[in-house]
Amino acid sequence: MIAKSTRPALFAGMLAILGTATAQMYPPDSETGVPGDELYRACGFCHGAQGQGRQRLDAPAIAGLEAWYSERQIRNFIDGVRGTHPEDLPGRQMALITGMFRNNDATIANVSAFIEALEPGGPLESRPNGELFPLERPFAWDSPYAELNASAPGDADAGEQTFQVTCALCHGANGMGNAVLGGNKLVDLPDWYIARQLEYFRDGIRGADPRDTFGMQMAAMAKLLRDDQQIADVIAFIETL
Repeated sequence: MIAKSTRPALFAGMLAILGTATAQMYPPDSETGVPGDELYRACGFCHGAQGQGRQRLDAPAIAGLEAWYSERQIRNFIDGVRGTHPEDLPGRQMALITGMFRNNDATIANVSAFIEALEPGGPLESRPNGELFPLERPFAWDSPYAELNASAPGDADAGEQTFQVTCALCHGANGMGNAVLGGNKLVDLPDWYIARQLEYFRDGIRGADPRDTFGMQMAAMAKLLRDDQQIADVIAFIETL
């Protein structure tokens, strides 16, 4: 888990950035909402100014993520559908932060549209002096889900066979997603994030809430993955797309 000395500094930084956005927050029934670029400054603290992600903060790259998918996940965090399990530390942090949306539909739509418009593949975040932020975590996360425990490097050929059977229908044979079936794009998501979410779905940490229809579908498919090695193989294939 996040060390006690680290958690206050992390959230203090987030709250400082949230100040201007939340001060101008619109009522839940407003049809206007906070502009997406304004509110995203808070998201960028973890996910990067260009949506390129910061693994150091367990925040995946989200640039180019479909707006409909971002909206669904934001609502899941707000409603307690996602981010409540004690093993999902990053999700629990997200559940706290999504309070800034105050369930305003227009605000959620605005920031989701802004995220979709961001160009994937931005450079790693750097300090003002140009030095890149380190990737390793500055704290100890005592959880079996902190990393994938595969016995060997992922095998893309084996992973392709599994992907076509368990993933392609909803996420597309090319990993570009299928909005009709609720499957988001996979090609721009980092490998470590996909691995963790597959473990979460497989083990009931995510997708167990009956309100999460698409999550329950994912959980059923993830349970077909026998072990971490098979997850590693699938991810190796996704990285070739």
